[in-house]
Amino acid sequence: MFELFNFVLSDGKVEDVYQRSLIVSGRCTSKAALDKTDGYVTVDTSDQSDNQTFPSQRWPMCNGYFKALVLLSPGLNKVIVTSGYDVEDKIEIPLRYTPLLQTPPLHLAILIAKDSPLLIDCPPAKFGAISSTHSTLDAAIAKFRVAAYMWQAQTAEDLRSKGLGRRSFRLEEEWSVDTLTERSLHSRNKTAMNLVPRIHLVRTKKMVAQLRDLEMAQQNPRGQRRDELHEGFTKALQAHGHPFTSDASPVVAGLILDSHYDLDAKMIVAHAALGAHNPAGLSLGIFGSHTTYSWPRFLEEIPHCLLDTTRPGDTVGNDNKECNTMWETCAVGQGAFLHEVGHAFSAPHTTGIMERGYSPDWPKVFLSRTGYSLTHNTDGLEPVTPETPNDCVWDLRDALRFRNLAHFWLPGDVRLDPKAPILRLTAETDGMEIFCEAGIVEIRQGFDTDNLRESLSHEMAMKLFSAVPSVEKPVTCLSISRETFHELFDSQKPLSFEFVSLNGKHLFIKNIWTALRSPGIIRIPGSDIKLVISTVDSGIEQDNDSRWGVMLNKRKRNGKLVRASTIDIRVGCWLDGAIVYYKDGTAIPCGPRSPHGHPEHYMGGHQHRKLKISKGVDIVKVAVTKPTCSDYLQGLRMWLSNGQAMGALNVRSGNVEYLVPPPGHKIVGFVGRSTSDVSCTAFGIVSAPLGIELPDAMYDIEELQNNPQGRSSKKRKFNPQPRDDESDSDTAMCDDSGDDSEGLDLDDGYDDGWNEETEAIYERHGTH
Repeated sequence: MFELFNFVLSDGKVEDVYQRSLIVSGRCTSKAALDKTDGYVTVDTSDQSDNQTFPSQRWPMCNGYFKALVLLSPGLNKVIVTSGYDVEDKIEIPLRYTPLLQTPPLHLAILIAKDSPLLIDCPPAKFGAISSTHSTLDAAIAKFRVAAYMWQAQTAEDLRSKGLGRRSFRLEEEWSVDTLTERSLHSRNKTAMNLVPRIHLVRTKKMVAQLRDLEMAQQNPRGQRRDELHEGFTKALQAHGHPFTSDASPVVAGLILDSHYDLDAKMIVAHAALGAHNPAGLSLGIFGSHTTYSWPRFLEEIPHCLLDTTRPGDTVGNDNKECNTMWETCAVGQGAFLHEVGHAFSAPHTTGIMERGYSPDWPKVFLSRTGYSLTHNTDGLEPVTPETPNDCVWDLRDALRFRNLAHFWLPGDVRLDPKAPILRLTAETDGMEIFCEAGIVEIRQGFDTDNLRESLSHEMAMKLFSAVPSVEKPVTCLSISRETFHELFDSQKPLSFEFVSLNGKHLFIKNIWTALRSPGIIRIPGSDIKLVISTVDSGIEQDNDSRWGVMLNKRKRNGKLVRASTIDIRVGCWLDGAIVYYKDGTAIPCGPRSPHGHPEHYMGGHQHRKLKISKGVDIVKVAVTKPTCSDYLQGLRMWLSNGQAMGALNVRSGNVEYLVPPPGHKIVGFVGRSTSDVSCTAFGIVSAPLGIELPDAMYDIEELQNNPQGRSSKKRKFNPQPRDDESDSDTAMCDDSGDDSEGLDLDDGYDDGWNEETEAIYERHGTH
């Protein structure tokens, strides 16, 4: 008898699958299978007419547990798993494979030097001294193809387990000589043909010696040009032409053929582990061929390659000091390459695969038992079960990013609202709410780290939010009172939260107590009216920072109110602030002021734009770019009720957070914090209830004034001008090259919104 872990069988039902390779896992419960650790299962694949579509495969079975990698053919497939102990003990899995040819594929490419010998490193222990079996270009092509199907199967199974459906990237394929199975070695009379991943052979103008320059070796700490291999690979692809033109926005996994272990320098050369995502152009993840000798050429070799404890020897590189056996070398090579492909698909350094979780755990994805690890001096696991810890997975945040890429699209998917979760402080509950139109799917909590790994427990989620969000049941709004936080946690200890949404965005609150202690609710003296403040904070505050508040209506000396007519949004390489101009010709900066009533420094901002506010028009939404690697906020954009929008977000420098008033409120002012050199570290909105005349006392509240310290509230006219140091060379050092529309005057009456194009991520990451 068999039970399956990742398929549900029902009479007459056929499961639809949209990627060619998949993992089948389960358990044979017969007594003979349960008692043995060295058993096996046989996997046969046929079509609806019982014609064999793929050669029979044998996979290890340990105490009844088994895993198998299966390749499907378009149409109906019958996958039959048979116990090696009893041919009558079998199970049939009906599957319908439909290739999604309308989705963009992952392209595979090999970079070859102009004078390349077309050989890769191969130690004597892998027949390198007596045979070219594992060292030729043909061998590299065969190994690359199998690795790509392993990546595809791992991703599909992992995303299925996360509730996102059995989805993965499609590979660019072609009808060619079948290198996927051993039958290609034994076909004497007729060449075996099949559908195989297409490998683009891309020539570079550089010689082998140039690629192997120590200055370009990524593992050389003194190397001056360690990014050059990625740049050179990109240029070679573009010179190669279709399908690598920028307008096609290809995603490419690139293998460098001429990588080599330099025995004299004791360094791997012509190798770099780098990945870059560019939705407006070519996205590329690259890796060297120095571990490829340990990879399987055929599906039949996968179990052996992932269990082989032979030592590679002294003639090949020991990447990251983790390649001490053949199977560990295979895990590091295939896993680290997938890590770089993850970067090409927009994943940053998070957890799991994007934090080197593949190094020890790659074999657990494909096998029911593992081998001895010389690196960690640990015995192999027997058996690998669904409960076995495995860090070779995608972080949920990465999986959600993938789900929203065209490469991972499935029939029936719907477009999600692209905005990230936002925090809104609420007057009604004297607490906060987390809102996201796309739906919140996970809450993470931490006490001493920015990198939150553990999801909030079911019990704690119910206590805090009376809801347990998940991928299957996203929650649009989570509310909590200030009192509940104080009841459950010690306010003297830092407490971090991260809210992850179904669209792959997230909101990180570094310290919830700081958010609650901020002037979130302001009661107007002498009334029951409460003002609500919502803020985006960089988390960096210094002793000499200035706090300020600016209202959209201000009171003149005669007591009459004058409304704001224009807002000058000052954005350069980061957010300088804004200047609010009033109908009477006066102006107040959203930034520090001197004791004389004018700015301590003139505001810069080469992307500054002015947003005119007509009578009867309100500001309805504010977007602020929160930095990923800076102390300052990076951008600011505002929307009016008539649809006009203005500002620059600098999206490549951080993550955008949106500020909107609570239901039944409207924006009446701004608050924030700025450094002495006029750079914002916090920017927020002040909201007041609709339909209520605000009392005069509101205009005397200290937090809502931008008064020079120790002086009266007298405001002076001033004309902001560029700083002396604002020059072309100054802006060239900043990455302002997001969607051009975010830096242009879009006073056209339309809300251009937010989309994947403006969320460009272009970063390079090494694995070491």
